[in-house]
Amino acid sequence: MATVSSTSAGTEQIVLTALPKISSSSSLASLLSSEHGASTSSTVCEPIEKLANDEYTGCGVHSREIAFVDLEPTELNIGSALGQRDSRTIECLRINGCRMDSLTLSALVEDLCCLELPNLHTVDLSKNQLSGSLAGASLAKLMDTAPLVRTLSLGWNNLSLADLKDLTGSLLVNVELLDLRSNPLLVPALKTTSKSRRRRSSASTVDASDDSCDMSWVYALVDSMPALSHVLLAQAKIADKALITLLDALTRSNTSVEYIGLEWLSLGSRLASLGIILQNVASSRHSTSSASLHLNFAANNLGDRGVDVITSSSATMTSLTLACNFITERGTAMLAKWLPKSGLISLDLSDNHFGDQGIASLVTTHGGNMPDTHYTRVKSLGLNSCCLSDASLRIFADALLCHWAPLESLRILRNSRMSPGAIVSM
Repeated sequence: MATVSSTSAGTEQIVLTALPKISSSSSLASLLSSEHGASTSSTVCEPIEKLANDEYTGCGVHSREIAFVDLEPTELNIGSALGQRDSRTIECLRINGCRMDSLTLSALVEDLCCLELPNLHTVDLSKNQLSGSLAGASLAKLMDTAPLVRTLSLGWNNLSLADLKDLTGSLLVNVELLDLRSNPLLVPALKTTSKSRRRRSSASTVDASDDSCDMSWVYALVDSMPALSHVLLAQAKIADKALITLLDALTRSNTSVEYIGLEWLSLGSRLASLGIILQNVASSRHSTSSASLHLNFAANNLGDRGVDVITSSSATMTSLTLACNFITERGTAMLAKWLPKSGLISLDLSDNHFGDQGIASLVTTHGGNMPDTHYTRVKSLGLNSCCLSDASLRIFADALLCHWAPLESLRILRNSRMSPGAIVSM
């Protein structure tokens, strides 16, 4: 039986704050190592704009990057930025925070099309003012000039999904990551009447039955990116119909998408659409249940009702993030019953303040499994900032001894109710 102690003497021990990945045959004491190796990443509840504010270090004469950061649009000059360097060595084009509109982008693309860019693999145009069909046409022309691009970052612009329509015929075969965070993906950049403006401003979403916008081309867009594995949609303003169609296209069995970031989309108030999305995932991935898929629903105010929608579906996935969603012990009890059939290998419940009762509900709702077999397939579990105390460690130790899961990684930082020196001895 596991015990909690405040000393480091004795048998095999663990400290709470480390999260290495180890072999499944190791004991609970091996799941966590020295606190010096602890994660220092910020919590998921912090504003996502911080992800776009990475410190920029300028490029020198040997840099393989053309970069413009926080400049005026009139200061963007490809020739000056390239200098004496050979364009064939350029691997990254980065234009961030320059208030660049579509006309400026079009002019820059004309200059880029005069260069040889055989090694360009990253195009980062985040935090600008791109919008309209001209933006899509310019991006398509750029992608045709540099067909080896693997990362296309368009976050924090004014792009709608319709603006990307021209990309369906361009060379996107190598794109692996598509970043569309914080874009008004539903709202086209078109002139509208005062009546339509009032209708659109009255709600951020439209009814899924609205057929005024044909979304069938979205499937062709996704099909043009056969290598696409990561899609970032956090904080995007996207209507129910557009979201359902896009995710259906991304999760079909013939795609290679492994990760979809859906943070901060207010899905807690759109549970009917969430149910349709999961139903589509279940039907499209039924024949390929072994395919890797990570859905990140962090910070959507899902609550226990959202957990009920997820656990009532037959969708299978390998990884699920439910961090910062106001989940209580009632939600963890629903997850406990769902986990064995879900196929989940990784689950992140960080920043949900369900406390020790939530842990008890999560890991003790099982029994009857054969010796040397596990109740769930979970290998990675995130429980940072969940108001846990030392009692949760005792519960976990007992659960793992009873083969609750083949756990390899346990993230349990920032739980202030735990004793600073708490150690589990086996």
